[in-house]
Amino acid sequence: MGANIASLSQRHSSLNFSRRKRTAKDTQLDSLLSRRFQHPRSIDEIVKCTRFTKAEVRLLYRSFKQQCPGGSVNEERLRAIYIQFFPQGNAVRYARHIFAIIDRNHKGACTFDDYILTLSVLCRGTIDEKLRWIFRFYDINGEGLLAREDIAEMIRSLYDLLGLSVQPVVDERHIQNHIDEIFYSISPMRNEHIAVEDFIEYCKRRPQLIDSIQELSCCL
Repeated sequence: MGANIASLSQRHSSLNFSRRKRTAKDTQLDSLLSRRFQHPRSIDEIVKCTRFTKAEVRLLYRSFKQQCPGGSVNEERLRAIYIQFFPQGNAVRYARHIFAIIDRNHKGACTFDDYILTLSVLCRGTIDEKLRWIFRFYDINGEGLLAREDIAEMIRSLYDLLGLSVQPVVDERHIQNHIDEIFYSISPMRNEHIAVEDFIEYCKRRPQLIDSIQELSCCL
């Protein structure tokens, strides 16, 4: 679902929706959007707190409803959606981490509200905003610092998700070597934790990494 919605957003972001006439279906969607939110709000309020237009919000909502007719998604459903896109992999760990960061209020179910706020950052945010989101994604325990095990767990979960599509197979030694390179690049003094500003600076020094993050926005 995340891939579908993000892809739709990127694909239609440059279109001029203002020429499209408003229909009765649009009015109905506005009403549905307001009712589905945990804290009911109008479509105008959604637009104010995201970087999407009204037409884009309606488009994203239609896609969301196709995947989640009940108006929300739990971790199990999210995992099933990822399996559709990565049938050769194991989505359990990755879906668990993604769900944890999207379920901002720890309700056990993510609504359209949660998704559109996340997508607003990933699809339309500045590079600093995207990097801060990624930092939070890696910060499994929410401590505001990244430990070696945090990064190792996220790398393992990603390779689990990709499964047999990754060749040659990545082993634990490769993962640990990669983490050593990251920590040494950020902190030659061998500190055991990485702060968010250091993480952002490290990423910005690598144009290829920044390009990958921009492309990744369409896949999350």
